Amino acid sequence: MERKLVIVDCDAGIDDALALILLAGAHKLNKIQLLAVTCVNGNTNVENVVNNVFRTLQTCGLADIPVYKGAYSPLLSTESARIAATELFHGPDGFGNMFIDKPDTSKLQKEHAVHALYRMVCENPGEVSITCIGPLTNIALAIKLYPDFISKVKEFYVMGGNYTAQGNITAQAEFNFYSDPESVHIFLANNIKPHVLLPWETCMKYAVDPKWKNHVFGKIDTPEVRLMDTLHEFYLNNNKGYAIHKPCDAILAAIVLRPDMATKLIEHHADIELTGCRTRGQVVIDHLESNKPNTSTVIEYDSEIFKELLILALDPENYEGDVL
Repeated sequence: MERKLVIVDCDAGIDDALALILLAGAHKLNKIQLLAVTCVNGNTNVENVVNNVFRTLQTCGLADIPVYKGAYSPLLSTESARIAATELFHGPDGFGNMFIDKPDTSKLQKEHAVHALYRMVCENPGEVSITCIGPLTNIALAIKLYPDFISKVKEFYVMGGNYTAQGNITAQAEFNFYSDPESVHIFLANNIKPHVLLPWETCMKYAVDPKWKNHVFGKIDTPEVRLMDTLHEFYLNNNKGYAIHKPCDAILAAIVLRPDMATKLIEHHADIELTGCRTRGQVVIDHLESNKPNTSTVIEYDSEIFKELLILALDPENYEGDVL
């Protein structure tokens, strides 16, 4: 079986790191080919995102994976963009300011992330799965710059938004989509390729059992686990423990590796609210079914598969199962 070609577009907060570790583990086992990581402003500014991506890849022993710097701000300078920029859930630098050293970023590619995205899908037409775990600014810019960009992509996996109007940064909006809803609208209005959406509410349905984390995850001693333990210390010190046990971006990465992990999906047409004074950034679903579906929303997923994939990614040399 040919390996799935994957590009990750991320804003490198703490759960992005675990997502990258999952995909890096599969890459090292030749289950996927991680073509590149593109960086976008979101959980922190894009300079910090670059640092965090390099730190994670170097921890995984994959310092040669190409990394590209992308958009440094949302498409529009709006009040919601200002609010999102001040929501330092992952700390000022995206990694909880837990490190005093700087990672080696000398291999940062000179090409802009948006141009790199287009070039790579043109080099591999119809073969690249793009995994989006941050705001969709880079994707929207690629769509607007290159009319044939979408046609070259195989599929999209996106973590963001909601399907019952439950939010986190506001009562109605999830952070990634709220940070740049115009980009979400551009993506949803133009995408013609398969699109798996993992919304906020689905991520909140299940939690990694703290006992399992302590007695299974906690017994593994690898550089990847030590990195995540350091980052989780920030959460524990800031009373944000749910992010340890419900790591949204990592859940999406696991679905990329095992699409059958998504046990219930609903196809519908979705857009995003741009002008509502209370609902900006909320996903709007066409319940009348007057439009053709443009997304498959994950409603349920198999948390046991997720835990198995975590064990595999964090300690591949000693893993004895067959989850991949």
